[in-house]
Amino acid sequence: MTAPIKLDHIIADREVQAYLKTADSSFAAMGYKEHGTRHALLSANISGNVLKFLGYDERECELARIAGYLHDMGNAISKNDHAQNGAVLSLDILERIPVAYEDIFRIISAIGSHEDKDLDPPSPIAAAVILGDKTDVHLTRVRSVQGAPLDTHGRVNYACQKTFLRVNKETRTISLELTIDTDTCSVFDYFEIFLSRTQYCRKASRALGCEFVLYINKDKFL
Repeated sequence: MTAPIKLDHIIADREVQAYLKTADSSFAAMGYKEHGTRHALLSANISGNVLKFLGYDERECELARIAGYLHDMGNAISKNDHAQNGAVLSLDILERIPVAYEDIFRIISAIGSHEDKDLDPPSPIAAAVILGDKTDVHLTRVRSVQGAPLDTHGRVNYACQKTFLRVNKETRTISLELTIDTDTCSVFDYFEIFLSRTQYCRKASRALGCEFVLYINKDKFL
């Protein structure tokens, strides 16, 4: 019988490490925001905590952490179709470890669907991964190429000084709380760049039976 997989096994896997390093190095060369182990680990922790605080069992939470950690690995191949590429790469890795197929399919389904903004998440794990990924807005992700000025997307991330995702089981709300330096970017700039992302977080929250709430500098916008 295959032993239950843990996030620690995934983090320690040299193939996973190589894919994440390759993906982030490619993005760094383009000046695109950080997509390495920091983003992977934060996404994993948020994904697991979303389900944990909503009362899901620990196995479900751990699978969400694993899917959250692996979700962007496909960027090592290409930014285009990276969700589907990441699901295929993860399948090979999880089979090698090995992981029970029942768990593999739940993990790769979440990875492969995390950019399907026009569709409802196929599972609670998938919804949690979307929230773990899309709520990572922070100045530490920002990079530029040879001192080039930041585009609007970069300025929005650079302006974000603090990010916190709050899950309240009693009120069935999932709240993204941002602290933004409005001298660097306006609240309008945030919505111009991240409106579709915010709507996707709302869809993921509703798949978990919750409403998504957005606070910027303590003002409620959703």
